Amino acid sequence: MGPLIVRNKNAILELLDGECKLEKIQIVNDLKQDDLTKRIVEMATKNKVPIEMTPFERMSKRREGESREVVVGYLIPTNLGKLEDLLDDLYNKKQDPFLLLINRVEFENNIGIIARTAFGAGVNGLIFQGDEDEFYNEETVHFSIGAIARIPVVKANIFEALKMLRKNDIKSYSLQMTGTSVYETDLRGGVALVLGSEARGVSEEVAKKCDGAISIPMKSGLDSLNVGISAGIVLYEKVRQEMIK
Repeated sequence: MGPLIVRNKNAILELLDGECKLEKIQIVNDLKQDDLTKRIVEMATKNKVPIEMTPFERMSKRREGESREVVVGYLIPTNLGKLEDLLDDLYNKKQDPFLLLINRVEFENNIGIIARTAFGAGVNGLIFQGDEDEFYNEETVHFSIGAIARIPVVKANIFEALKMLRKNDIKSYSLQMTGTSVYETDLRGGVALVLGSEARGVSEEVAKKCDGAISIPMKSGLDSLNVGISAGIVLYEKVRQEMIK
């Protein structure tokens, strides 16, 4: 995977603060720097990331429209790995695996929101199946404000991943409408949560391979929540349980 363009100043700053690898940062010539840009320059200098002053006409175009950016970063993804290596690393650090498996989640904004929520909740592994370029790209970096680059990411066959998790005594729960309430499920310790899309949910085949199913109680007449919101609810319920154990 080549460098990904980062067009959000807050994302650039978070990536610098998180010690992610940036190939360079481009800043338009003669830019009157605001406080955020000054902090980016300061952090880039501290982290020895090259700063390239560039004419406006050579800057990347914005995500929408024909205007050009004034500050962009070039992220080199270094957090892609294998599930077995991730588990070995977590056990060596004496950390309980807190994993999120993505099954059929659609739209880059949803993936980005989920990744940012997962990072904030302390998830230490994000597992997906499918096209790497559709899961980890400039858009998902944008919508996660850089968080997708700060959490271990694993591309794996979801059935093989679930089999490996079971061998390592890591409980897995799919999020479904018919599952046991998440508030009545013990999520403490090593756990993997499986998310699907709003429209189709987790596939029946995948759900059968999980240790159980959880649900979010909702008022009758409502079919589902946005998958990013659902992720936030179940992830932070685990955080809550861990805090009171």
